[in-house]
Amino acid sequence: MKNLKIVVFVFSLVFLAQSCISNVAKKEEVNGVGNDSLFVSIDSPMMETDSLYLKGNDLKVIPIKEGKDDLQKASKYLENRRFRRETEQYTIDFCYPFLKEKVNPKFKVFNTHVSKDLLKINEVEKNIIESQEILCDTSEVKLNGEHRIADYKVFLQNEKELSVLFYLENHYTNTKTTYYTFKTVNFDLINGKLLNFEDFFDAENSEEVLDIVNIEISTSIRNGDIYYECFTVSKDDFEKAKNDFVLKDNAIIFYFNDCVMCPSFVGTYEIEIPLERFKPILKNKVIKDIGV
Repeated sequence: MKNLKIVVFVFSLVFLAQSCISNVAKKEEVNGVGNDSLFVSIDSPMMETDSLYLKGNDLKVIPIKEGKDDLQKASKYLENRRFRRETEQYTIDFCYPFLKEKVNPKFKVFNTHVSKDLLKINEVEKNIIESQEILCDTSEVKLNGEHRIADYKVFLQNEKELSVLFYLENHYTNTKTTYYTFKTVNFDLINGKLLNFEDFFDAENSEEVLDIVNIEISTSIRNGDIYYECFTVSKDDFEKAKNDFVLKDNAIIFYFNDCVMCPSFVGTYEIEIPLERFKPILKNKVIKDIGV
């Protein structure tokens, strides 16, 4: 039973972004960050590895990490914050966006969601400690120097719709294994409302959305735009991941973790499709608001 718990923990990895430390200074300049109880400004060297396994993973995530976003456009109401805790056993280093509640008190909805439902810092720390204790008890192997690192990208479809992509990394030093996972938040800046799949599409249109996604994947594979061993997304996997999307430049981008659309550490994590392709099944209010 203990070994099963280890496996479950390893595959429920909590989020990374290696660019957090290297980009935090840049984000501070853009956003003029103030200190709070979670914010610390501490730089530390990134972990080094010669593992080809990690290099493949890093290559796969480069387009996401290096892609341009709308952080500067949002700087009047968004600031970067950073939580860092370092012990002998682990380091937690999370960069995250904070919407200025003085600009709009309704932004508290976003901030609470990010803190309680996405970052879950206390839960992350608890899971790390429990996993190390289990491994120590069963095999006398203690994992030291584990890293949990997170960063984000900001996208604005218009002045009303804010999309945030969190890209997260869970790294076990002794195993040289890194997993990237992705979560998104879509937020109505005017009404202070969190937006999900059903705010853009009717629930009964889920299969039609999946069909469009899979047609795009198949076409991209045939054209050589994505890795030839990638594959279409199953209905079950899409139901789990359908809320992990952002709006960007009149397109919708869905994000899928390893083994959902592509094999582990090769291919891509994202598929971008013009919003025009979804127009027949987008809600009328969405079409009006975002101007499709």
